[in-house]
Amino acid sequence: MVEQIIESERPLYEAGPVAISGGSIAGSGAPENEAISLFLGLPYAAPPVGDLRWRPPQAPVPWSGLRDATAFPPSAPQPPGGVISLFGTRYGAARDEDCLYLNVWTPAREASPKMPVMVWIHGGGFRVGAADNPMYNGVNLAAKGVVVVTLNYRLNVFGGLAHPALSAESGNQASGNYALMDQIAALRWVRDNIAAFGGDADNVTIFGESAGSRSVALLVAAPHARGLFHRGICQSGALRDVSDSLAEREAMGLEIAGKLGCDKSSDPAAALRAKSWEDLHNAIAFDSNPFVDGWVVPEDPRTLYARSDIAKVPLIIGINADEATMLDGASKTDFKTKEKYEAIVRRDLGARAESVLAAYPASSDEDAYGAMMALRTDQRMTLPARQQARWLNDAGIPAYFYYFTRVPPWKAGETMGAHHGAEIAYAFGGGVRCGHFDKDADLSETDVALTEAIMRYWTSFATSGDPNHAGSPEWPPFVHESEGYLELGNDIHAGVSLRGDCLDILEGLPTVDI
Repeated sequence: MVEQIIESERPLYEAGPVAISGGSIAGSGAPENEAISLFLGLPYAAPPVGDLRWRPPQAPVPWSGLRDATAFPPSAPQPPGGVISLFGTRYGAARDEDCLYLNVWTPAREASPKMPVMVWIHGGGFRVGAADNPMYNGVNLAAKGVVVVTLNYRLNVFGGLAHPALSAESGNQASGNYALMDQIAALRWVRDNIAAFGGDADNVTIFGESAGSRSVALLVAAPHARGLFHRGICQSGALRDVSDSLAEREAMGLEIAGKLGCDKSSDPAAALRAKSWEDLHNAIAFDSNPFVDGWVVPEDPRTLYARSDIAKVPLIIGINADEATMLDGASKTDFKTKEKYEAIVRRDLGARAESVLAAYPASSDEDAYGAMMALRTDQRMTLPARQQARWLNDAGIPAYFYYFTRVPPWKAGETMGAHHGAEIAYAFGGGVRCGHFDKDADLSETDVALTEAIMRYWTSFATSGDPNHAGSPEWPPFVHESEGYLELGNDIHAGVSLRGDCLDILEGLPTVDI
């Protein structure tokens, strides 16, 4: 493991120039730690605008002179506000279709060290999100001896619209999944350029949370991504909601075209390209999830995993204890009494309901909310994650499973427990103010120790494919005999068969709908 960089040492890279695809750039020292060089807004593809809207990403447009790389680029168009403000853009932040840029933090002094590379794919349900979110500041991870990359990709209708006219013009009879195409293009850029920042193109780890985690899981199964990365970390997002067909998504595209009058055009693709982001976004409730298009995702990814037709790369897979409190806690469905909770479970699960209610009991009205959240967490997150780890084990691919249980010391932790996304600040070392990356005087010894441990597990895995390192509890691999995991909470300890009896009961059941 590379030791932490001494802050008083200044990087050779600070002023640049660095030559990359397209031209030369000049970055700066990171404001939080000038031992880390920071390069922002690097184009990994041409702007996907005009005729390039809903086409695969094209090569970056070259520039002359020295390009300033000291400001974050705009994020993909998306609505601001609400819960998504945690994962998406802030009010007033720049948003533009011209969004295919990435950012690099490096501790390297020159291009020769060949350090491990960690490429972060942000979450946000493929609807919102941005690489410049303060939670994703790579400075503290980079100080552990890795090169960190964060990237934007197309979202919403721009990232996932399918339509028969778009499929016909594509040359491969498919459309949609532009978000995944962008991610693959960014990984190609990393392969071709990361050595200029001291990174090793033959030692790339992709990691992400929520939609970013599902992206990692899908890229493992995507033929066009083979060889572009060598390990992956899935934080709260295994294979789920990614198995719709091209025909289903083309029907959605036809509905949008009909709503906007583009179906009457002799060239509906051109008519759609002429519409504004607001018109497209407001046309219908759009499903932005990736799907089986027959090209980027050639078959149901669950089938590809089950027959081991995937990249043979080690994975860390994990979930948080209270995933559902953020994802489902604000549901308008009333399930907050014992009677109403049990009625919903019986409605959706029929004859199997009683065994589920025994595994997730609500002995009083006060227990109903917690019981539903535990059930939804296991159905939506824990069960798919366990299945993904089992498929890896069947394929002889190393897998490591974690369970994050620390209730973070911020407002969301008080109301939602170890909620969806709570681990991000620990993985990036952002502190209790979640992304400000300053010295937190009130950061507890527990949070300091957990942050340090997670960052070391993550960077050790990126270095060697094994998260274990001296000074932290041993993390057992996930194997069928024990299904070992590591709990990351108030303390860190190993266990076996996480919630195994409950998950066995849920196997094959539909998800309770709230």
